[in-house]
Amino acid sequence: MKTKLFYLLLLFESMTFAQISGNQVFSTNTNKSYGKQNGTSIGNTISINDNHLTMQVKVLLNEKADSFTLVIGTNQEAQTVAECNNLINKRIDGFINDIQKLKIKKENIYIDFISQTKVYDYTVGENQADEFQKGFEIKKNIIITSNQSASIEQIITTASKFEIYDIITVEYRNNDVLEKHTFLFEEAIKIADSKKDLYLKTFGKRIVGTPNASEDFSIFFPKTQYKKYQAFDTSEIETNYRNSNQNFIKKMTRKNTTYYYEGVESDAIDIVFNQSASEIGIQYVLTLTITYKLDTSL
Repeated sequence: MKTKLFYLLLLFESMTFAQISGNQVFSTNTNKSYGKQNGTSIGNTISINDNHLTMQVKVLLNEKADSFTLVIGTNQEAQTVAECNNLINKRIDGFINDIQKLKIKKENIYIDFISQTKVYDYTVGENQADEFQKGFEIKKNIIITSNQSASIEQIITTASKFEIYDIITVEYRNNDVLEKHTFLFEEAIKIADSKKDLYLKTFGKRIVGTPNASEDFSIFFPKTQYKKYQAFDTSEIETNYRNSNQNFIKKMTRKNTTYYYEGVESDAIDIVFNQSASEIGIQYVLTLTITYKLDTSL
């Protein structure tokens, strides 16, 4: 009976502490997240001695972007520069006319001329290959600003109608970064005061003079916060060429690569604002370090 009870307890314990890690465990990304190193939280340090009380406060804000800047690349080849420029402009003009139906204003679209180069090819004979100039290639980037995240996918779909496929980058922007900083600074001061009062009361100390303070304000954009992994197990093949007169060819199957967003680690953060926001946006982290001088006469 005791044996059965023991195994039931083990089963209950394993069910209680079970968790799902997901396929991200296959990740080999070695980038360190902010505030965490080798699985151990760092920062948020507090130290006190006879002379000084030093504390560190970290606060994080998750914020949706106010606008997005999308950069799309396109190119065109033709035998002459005039023909090349005419063809690429025709495609770009058609694309711009279509996306204006998505309420994208023309003043929010800019065409950036990137390059104009000669294109070369070869004529191949039986024993000789001769290089010749085939024509020209022009590359231009289309820069579009929008305040609607839902419009980005529609813009990309519209671009494909005009054989424009190169999505170079999507930049996230907030209009009031200084306001974000002020908000986080004021919240960090509140937390620092609370911690200070607790430690002074606990250790019977009193502050004298003016404290010394320093801060670090960091902004993390989504493009720097993505990781990747490939989830698969594979077999190994060994061959002995010395015992075979045939060539050996090993064909590898294409494995899917998964990318996922992983924002700033919150383990070393005192408070996270908009923690439950599901939309990927911009992360602001403010670290405030304050050192108070203590009254040594007590």
